Amino acid sequence: MDGWRAQAAERLAAYAQAAAETYGAAALPANPAVPAVRFIAGCHPHNAKDYDEAAEAALLARLADPRVAALGEIGLDYHYDFSPRDVQKDVFRRQLRLARECGLPVSLHLREAHDDAYRILCDEGFPPAGTLLHCFNLDKQVLAPFLEAGCFIAFGGPVTFKAADEVREAARLVPLDRLLTETDSPYMTPEPMRGMICGPAHTVFTAACLAEVFGCVSGADREAFLGRLWENAHDLLDRRPTAWQLAHATSVDEARS
Repeated sequence: MDGWRAQAAERLAAYAQAAAETYGAAALPANPAVPAVRFIAGCHPHNAKDYDEAAEAALLARLADPRVAALGEIGLDYHYDFSPRDVQKDVFRRQLRLARECGLPVSLHLREAHDDAYRILCDEGFPPAGTLLHCFNLDKQVLAPFLEAGCFIAFGGPVTFKAADEVREAARLVPLDRLLTETDSPYMTPEPMRGMICGPAHTVFTAACLAEVFGCVSGADREAFLGRLWENAHDLLDRRPTAWQLAHATSVDEARS
């Protein structure tokens, strides 16, 4: 992360200089601020078969870094079944318990396994810090129990797809204070860029689609809607370090970040 920030600062300075030479001195600040970046860590269900005590210890060490904003992606994937389903369920449970211990929200990867995942969440308890249903692309019937449980719902490119009316219908049901956008990079690129490699810049198309779904097509309503999406992401994923993280941070610099 520190290496990325150094490279980003160099590139931003170079872009600012090029912009000044091309468009004039006021085009960009001389030293643009490096965007704040947070990350999440967890054992994806594809890799559940490799999860053991050593992996859990390594995960806990990573979660202690206060820059970690959530535990994820975790969950169940019955489409590929790269790990046995009973193992996926066990690892999912173990990580839900870690999230509660660490005071972190979780980001869920669920594929063809929503019913089992919901039962496990009800059994273990939804993490108090929050539960984010990652890249939701199904209908309102699948979504309903997760909404009732208070989950945050993130939509990526699929909500923009021409044939995805059921996804847009589901999106309309999400309370505005629990609605997020995402990339699922490098996959699920939204229209009209579908077919390209997806990246963070493409969330503008997803956000624009959601604004239309919610009837916020122009003016102050649209601005307020997009501002709310921004606030939701910050409230859930850019919060201050948890008490557990501060107690387990491995350096003074980490504790101050």
